[in-house]
Amino acid sequence: MVSLFFGIKTHFCIAGFLLLNTAFIPSAHAAVSLQGNKQSYPAVQTEEFGKTGGKPGASDDLPSLRDSPQQRGIAQLIHSANESSNPVTRRNAQWTLGLLALHGIGMPADGAKALQWFARAQRSGHPMASAGLAWCAIDGCGQPPNPPAARPWIAQLSKVDAPRAQYFNWLLAKQLAPLALAQPSNAGQDDMVSEAAQDSNAIPEQALLQRAAQAGSPNAQLELGLALLAQGKTQAALHQFEAAAPRSQSAAINARLLKERMHASAESKKVDSSESFSAQQQWIQAQRYHKGQGVPANYTEALRLYQQAAANGHVGARRMLELIYSRPNPNGSINIGWMQEVANIDPITQTMVIASTAGPSPYRRDPSPLYDLIPASWR
Repeated sequence: MVSLFFGIKTHFCIAGFLLLNTAFIPSAHAAVSLQGNKQSYPAVQTEEFGKTGGKPGASDDLPSLRDSPQQRGIAQLIHSANESSNPVTRRNAQWTLGLLALHGIGMPADGAKALQWFARAQRSGHPMASAGLAWCAIDGCGQPPNPPAARPWIAQLSKVDAPRAQYFNWLLAKQLAPLALAQPSNAGQDDMVSEAAQDSNAIPEQALLQRAAQAGSPNAQLELGLALLAQGKTQAALHQFEAAAPRSQSAAINARLLKERMHASAESKKVDSSESFSAQQQWIQAQRYHKGQGVPANYTEALRLYQQAAANGHVGARRMLELIYSRPNPNGSINIGWMQEVANIDPITQTMVIASTAGPSPYRRDPSPLYDLIPASWR
């Protein structure tokens, strides 16, 4: 009996020991798997991310997002910013994370978080961090702007990027200048600059901006181009856009758009000055004025050209005139609203033609004066 009792007790002890040890096996195996997985990162990275101003729960989201190459890149930057033993790698990662947070690349846009990363990069000795801190002082980056606080950072920036510092000095002067009253535009202003003219016909402290543009700041060249465009100086504006284009996508788009409009304007004048051209050319020109493609919409001119094309035998022009005249105003005059509606109708098939664009593309600015500093792989 005694031996049987001790045998049973021994059996249960051994079984219990095995169960306890087995319970720990998955944890040990999981630890080995995480350590061997090159796409996994220590938990301290997500904790440090939270300490630098991450939103609550952001660290918990990172593991589920690592299937995205962009999110793996963010996680690697966070690891380098917090854990790298190489000071250059660490400060570059901090600076890049500030740029990405500012512009909402790979993460939601968060000016406050961008400011924290810029401050860390500055403490780590990144030479361009002063640009981020100057911009956040001028813009606010999620906090009330404090333009005068940008001055010491601009002074530091001038030692490493003088053209950009000059542009920031213009931004600062514009922020601190008294609000100027808008002036009415000239009645005969060039058609191509009507959108840009909304900015105003002149800019404050233009001499500062011109110096920054001459020094090679793409931000200043882009802004000066927009100012010149608003003043009707299209050729000078194009020169500034083309100068900034290699470092500014917005400037490249503006240059392309302005060249297209200048070409369309030249072609329009060339056609208008011709004493005779074919019915098809008259139809094409009438459509341009009717739809406002490359030229301002001008229904009077469109009707004149439709009538000429119809007189020369163009069937589409004749049917378009029939369509336009089918719904006159009560007093018998042209119904402008109806004429606008039929602009994209094919008069032959009586079907709607979907326009390639909803309207002329606006001229652009970069999202911030730091946008060109984002590494190309992240844009």
